[in-house]
Amino acid sequence: MIFVWGKRSYGAIRRVGNISIKTVFGHLWYLPLFPMTSYYVDTQSKAAYELNGLHWRSVLFGYLRVWLPVIFAFTFIATLEKADGSMTGPIICILALAAFLGTYLYDKKTLSETTTNIRWMMHRHFGVALDPHETLANLQQEIEHKKGNADLPETWYKEAIHDAQCDHTTLELALLRARCDQHDKELQQVVLRKIPQLS
Repeated sequence: MIFVWGKRSYGAIRRVGNISIKTVFGHLWYLPLFPMTSYYVDTQSKAAYELNGLHWRSVLFGYLRVWLPVIFAFTFIATLEKADGSMTGPIICILALAAFLGTYLYDKKTLSETTTNIRWMMHRHFGVALDPHETLANLQQEIEHKKGNADLPETWYKEAIHDAQCDHTTLELALLRARCDQHDKELQQVVLRKIPQLS
């Protein structure tokens, strides 16, 4: 018997532009077994940006979107072969199909406008629609380089966020820079309140 195993991406969620979140699983015969790492993945360039942890919705949907069709297929075949008039098989098939489609509907409905705006903001300035708050690599240097001032004070982005006269471009870069401070929960709340005011 030939064993097909390796690593493969599953569970695409939260797509903005060409970029979605996916999780790499160890698989056997293309059936996801165990999650390894979650990434932002560009569907065109195939560039990947590792997240700072597993994204559990991507993990869950990675399992469901493969295993539910398998359950559906086996149950459907078993129901045809048995043909005893039992409703158990059809009910399982309907539930499996509904849950499979539900993963896509739920993902679209739960992608918040604030998250979308942050990622489009990142796309405008850096060409990649991701959120610096979720990436393993700290994007602080890239953002400050884009700001273009070598003598920036360490707290420039915090000052810009609270400056009512700050120009739009600087404010966007300041908000993105603030998203790099992943452990500063108070600052993140300020950023999330500020984002809707930009539109």
